[in-house]
Amino acid sequence: MSGRDPFPMQSDEARRLAASVDKPDSENNWNRMDTTVDINNDGSNNDGSGADIVSGVGGELDQQASLMASKIALGTGASKDGSIYDDMDKKSKAEIYMETDDDYLDHDMTDRHNPTFSKIKNTALTIHRYLFGDKLPPTETIRTMVLSSTLFFMIGGYWLLRSLKDPIITHLCGVSAIPKAKMLSVFVVLFVVSVYNRLLDNPNIPKHKLFYIFGMFYFCLFSVIAMLLTHPTIGLANETADYGRVLGWISYCSIESFGSVMVSLFWSFANSNYSLESKKALYGLLVATAQVGSILGPTAVSTYAETLGVASVYGMGALCMLLLQSTMYMYVN
Repeated sequence: MSGRDPFPMQSDEARRLAASVDKPDSENNWNRMDTTVDINNDGSNNDGSGADIVSGVGGELDQQASLMASKIALGTGASKDGSIYDDMDKKSKAEIYMETDDDYLDHDMTDRHNPTFSKIKNTALTIHRYLFGDKLPPTETIRTMVLSSTLFFMIGGYWLLRSLKDPIITHLCGVSAIPKAKMLSVFVVLFVVSVYNRLLDNPNIPKHKLFYIFGMFYFCLFSVIAMLLTHPTIGLANETADYGRVLGWISYCSIESFGSVMVSLFWSFANSNYSLESKKALYGLLVATAQVGSILGPTAVSTYAETLGVASVYGMGALCMLLLQSTMYMYVN
């Protein structure tokens, strides 16, 4: 095969380039670089000319390397004949500082200025780790305690009003009205539950807002009943029992419907916000808080009913409806 280019280029630049390539190697050294330059400490090459840039840069780098080696040898106590790499494995002061714990900076400001608070905080974390393990973060436990306070006010208010339910209807309508009120409450609960299910299926209404809707409804309802109980004719001051006294029936059915709707609403909300592992760890706390509320509610009735009056204690139950909304708002936000 011929060594000539089968596709020769016709431009002037191509001809000049071809002519330069065809020259002997002795004349064509444009792509050669002499690598045998002897770099001296003064930056000059062997023939004494100081114009070679590579030789000058090489001499300057050699001087800087020698100076650095002498400084390292003097700073570390090594001899002049020692290697500059002798101390490379040694850690600097900055590296040693970063690897050690700083007892001052690694603690919160409140821990340093208030050691009592620090001890209480550490004790609480120890108890939390003992009860719930390491899988559940303390922040989630705090949020659960806020949610458990919602159940506390709900169950506490319910059992407070439940303790007053039978005495009020007995005083207003007679003891024989209790079975009839129980039957009537079944239809009332079915109606309220149907409204609850309709709102629950509405995708535009979050579940936590149902607490505000039903909580405000029962707060207003129980507050009105508490005020009417102080009325001289409609309320408890009238000791004549009569089936026609509607306030007794309304009070009885309202308390029954509250216990059926609000408790189911709470557990529906809790089941949709916790995973299976969180439920195993936290539902015990929720149930324990509810039990405390079920104890304190009737206790408040037996303690303050005679001193403050039944209507005032009934108003305390209405206030619980407002408090459960505030705790739910704290949990969501």
